[in-house]
Amino acid sequence: MQSGALFVTPVGSSDAGKRRRLLLDVEPFLSARWERAVFLHFALKPELLRSQTRAPFELELYEDEAVISIVAVTMRRFRPARPASIAAWPFSLISRQVFLNVRTYVRVGAESGALFLWGWLSEPFRLPLPSGMFGLPYSFATLRCEHLHETGSVSGVATNPMASGRFAYRAGIDPDATFVPCGPGTVDEFALERYNGFYCRGNERRAFRAWHAPWLQAPIAAEIEDRSLLDKAFPWFNSAGLIGASYAPGFDRVWLSKAHPLGALPQRRHRGLSTLFEMP
Repeated sequence: MQSGALFVTPVGSSDAGKRRRLLLDVEPFLSARWERAVFLHFALKPELLRSQTRAPFELELYEDEAVISIVAVTMRRFRPARPASIAAWPFSLISRQVFLNVRTYVRVGAESGALFLWGWLSEPFRLPLPSGMFGLPYSFATLRCEHLHETGSVSGVATNPMASGRFAYRAGIDPDATFVPCGPGTVDEFALERYNGFYCRGNERRAFRAWHAPWLQAPIAAEIEDRSLLDKAFPWFNSAGLIGASYAPGFDRVWLSKAHPLGALPQRRHRGLSTLFEMP
């Protein structure tokens, strides 16, 4: 599979969020609801991953190890950021879409962000749409996410009819859990509090942003029941070990920018925002 990335950084509708958006010099393109997100963090030796991170991306490490996160999130309520945005309106036809992505963490100059290596999307409209649309690194798959924190049960399964294997996880969570910001210095802070995203389109490096308030989450004790889909897709993933997991209820509204060539983005450093995924 081709190395690449999707990204996103969001912000809520609060005044503070709007001020942060203005600081980024890029305008929102689309908004969406992100809900019931599961983050599964794996560590592996940096040399195994550096071949997947092409220049100018520099791999960032957590406690001297590279981190791969598998993230499952449900997206709803796609809306244009501007009513006159004809390009954004087709997304409002999608009532629900599940996204499972494989990402690592990189720096470009002073900017940190999430580099998405691959992703699986549920098929909108139940139509057999072609994979790899828009030049982004993903394919369509059958995704079943039962992130029912109210009942104390979290689970998910991903299968791809075009590839053997599957990815399945399960975790318990206290139904009365309190969702709090990521603790300083934790792998959750390292992975969740990102606000830039990167991907490759051929030889072109592109980036985009999203805005939302800091993540509120609760740690979960996750069990990986089947990882054969990832082990076969990425041979280097065989040596990755699970080091942490968390669950986040998500955000009612996330603002997403359009993608830009990497060199066109302002090289500013901001704190307090996070990244994940942006539709093209």
